[in-house]
Amino acid sequence: MRDFEVYEDVEDWLAPMGYEAFWQAVLSAGLYGEEDRAHCDRTLAEGIADMETVMSVTKRMALHRMVERLDLPFRCEVQAKPDLSVVE
Repeated sequence: MRDFEVYEDVEDWLAPMGYEAFWQAVLSAGLYGEEDRAHCDRTLAEGIADMETVMSVTKRMALHRMVERLDLPFRCEVQAKPDLSVVE
């Protein structure tokens, strides 16, 4: 697993993952358990939700769990020179 410095690093790590890669990564990181994978597999097999929905929800939950675990901040992008001009 990578080193994460900010919230967005975790988003970038999760974004390209497909179903199998996602489960390998989050199970090895301890973000989910095997019972969670089985639940998602059943949800897909029974047509309760589609792949896009399952991946969206599970990735968002994994993101929040990882960010909370590592206490990651958001990336702060501040202009180098703030515009303090007054418009009349």
